Amino acid sequence: TQSELTPTYHFSETKGCLVLGCEHYTRDCKLRHPITGELYTCRLCCEEIRETHLHGYNDQNDNSTLPQLDRYAVKEVLCMKCGSLQPASQSCVNTECDSYHTNTIHSSSSSSSSNSNSSSSRSQKPFAKYYCSICHLYDDSDKHPIYHCPYCNVCRKGHGLGIDFRHCMRCNACISIDEYAQHVCIPQRLQANCPICHDSMFQSTEPLRGMKCGHVMHLSCFNQYVSRGILGKLKCPLCKSSFDKLRG
Repeated sequence: TQSELTPTYHFSETKGCLVLGCEHYTRDCKLRHPITGELYTCRLCCEEIRETHLHGYNDQNDNSTLPQLDRYAVKEVLCMKCGSLQPASQSCVNTECDSYHTNTIHSSSSSSSSNSNSSSSRSQKPFAKYYCSICHLYDDSDKHPIYHCPYCNVCRKGHGLGIDFRHCMRCNACISIDEYAQHVCIPQRLQANCPICHDSMFQSTEPLRGMKCGHVMHLSCFNQYVSRGILGKLKCPLCKSSFDKLRG
């Protein structure tokens, strides 16, 4: 539809102006849904439509709602600068796209400074500073670094494994290096849903908060949970271990 082909913008606080993308990610392209063929700025935008039940999806075999946008199955993207539909990659394949810039290089002859030559070269701005060819995540934000964990098989906020995170194979989770030695292992601890809101934690973009017993919940859920505590004494909703508001 025309609305799908229309570029989307959001206000960037760091740049102080409207930039291409959505409220979730800054990027110059849209993802094409691998099942429906529809265009969404990101998978979270698609998920918001799913959750509001405003989109009815029907085919010959299924009368359910809009399917989830499988990040790993994305094959095509739409450049929001030139409107070209193309295979998913880091940059636009259309050489006439506005993402290409012509750079003029001036050079002077060594024999005479009055003799100068000029040549031009073309450089291209990628869809985003960060691109993962596995998750098909595009993010042009400068707010935080991102890395892909091959064990989680998703992109995480951080500089990378061995830099500021380590992956615990038993927990199947990335743990901050500063907390790794003291963390309590719970097998597949992020595979469960948040004990407060019951939403998924493994693929959540919301920050998580671990407790000293090893269990985890969304940070916002943790803050709400501790606000109901009496004299700072609380218990983990899963194992009933005591913890205080400061230590978690």
